Amino acid sequence: MYSRLISALLALPIMAIVIAAIGGISADDIMKTVINGGVMKLHVAYATTIIGAILAELINKHGIAKALVRWVAEYSGDNPFLLGIFLVLITALLFSSLGGLGAVIMVGTVILPVMLSLGFDSKAAGALYLFGISLGGMFNLANWQLYMEVLRISQTEIIAYVLPFALGIFFIISIFLLIELKQLRNLKYIFIIALLIGFYYINEHNRLIVSGNVIAGNLPDNTLSHSSIFAFIIAFICLCIYALIRYIRKDNNLSGLAFLTPVVPLVLVLCCHWDIISAFIAGILYGVLVTWSRQSVNLLTRSIIEGAAAVVPAVVLMMGIGMLLMAVMHPNIANAMEPLIKYIVPTHAMSYVLVFTLVAPLALYRGPLSLWGMGSGIVVLIQKATTLSSQALMSMLMSVGQLQGICDPTNTHNVWIATYLGVDTLSLLKKTLIYTWVAVFFGLVLAIILGYVPR
Repeated sequence: MYSRLISALLALPIMAIVIAAIGGISADDIMKTVINGGVMKLHVAYATTIIGAILAELINKHGIAKALVRWVAEYSGDNPFLLGIFLVLITALLFSSLGGLGAVIMVGTVILPVMLSLGFDSKAAGALYLFGISLGGMFNLANWQLYMEVLRISQTEIIAYVLPFALGIFFIISIFLLIELKQLRNLKYIFIIALLIGFYYINEHNRLIVSGNVIAGNLPDNTLSHSSIFAFIIAFICLCIYALIRYIRKDNNLSGLAFLTPVVPLVLVLCCHWDIISAFIAGILYGVLVTWSRQSVNLLTRSIIEGAAAVVPAVVLMMGIGMLLMAVMHPNIANAMEPLIKYIVPTHAMSYVLVFTLVAPLALYRGPLSLWGMGSGIVVLIQKATTLSSQALMSMLMSVGQLQGICDPTNTHNVWIATYLGVDTLSLLKKTLIYTWVAVFFGLVLAIILGYVPR
């Protein structure tokens, strides 16, 4: 993969079969367990990815993403720092639902010219866009499902880590903006952002102490709120009436309510504790009804077909990940690898932070620290062979994953952004590397603070 001779879509299943063969797994077991069982291993993640892609395609076809970016650019004033912050947040909001190269191109052709018009050079604009995509990816519910499937971790545990980690990354992005713009007047905004984030951390810390759940692994499991279901039914009835009014009036304009479409699934998961698939379906219903027109049924049908087609590569990649998981979970492989894993993987706070910070580049090129690559198999071995908790492994993968998502020169979105801006992918790597590595360090330290790793 590093030399671009083979793609991850092919490399992972080939690696799974080769590992199984070297480990002495019988041909019958390779067929039944590794291949057949592996293809179906992450079936919930496939379904989540496809339904999320339908919502993303719906947002795309109605022009919600482009309209939202233009609206922010028009009404956020002429301060480059504030506008840069708003554009990063809007990018993050959009990519909490969107995904794939098509979405990167669609949003990038609108947002990058705005950044360049603010006075950012091409590399800084590309870096900001990458930061926004990665920040949004942390809240992409389809991505959460993969963590839940591989690590057997709950939504509540993911939320407990993602929220404070995302705030820390947002502060690092603010520092990047301050340095790039070289204007001392922006220090007051950094001070305000730091105060707000600090207030959140203090409030969250006090809440955990009062509830007696300092260790995030012992957080109470939030159940689905019946009041939220009742509220959604009422809202659905109101939206149906709203859609009928639009139909009668032949209103084809994009309503301001449509801008909330990417937010609906997030709110239902974060605040109402809905399951991810249910939240996506609710988001699709909301998006269809608030944009209702005589073409809505056709648009929804096309969104279903084209959205599902757009994520076929991701689904095939997950099949390869499932095969790799089944191969390394086989007793022949797991027992052989256990002594080595125990010896090299750090399990205490200081070594956990130092070692994984130093080896974070192993997440690049779908390497052994990338959940979307070889790491999916390695992490299962680590989980079985060491005392590291699922929360500690999730924190490590999310932290080092920032390096892969933002900096990797072989990412298709990095290549497109660099080409569009007329720069080299390595220049984007250099521009973002230090800030991203700081984010990796912060994410690992946060895992210690939350009690995921013994001190």
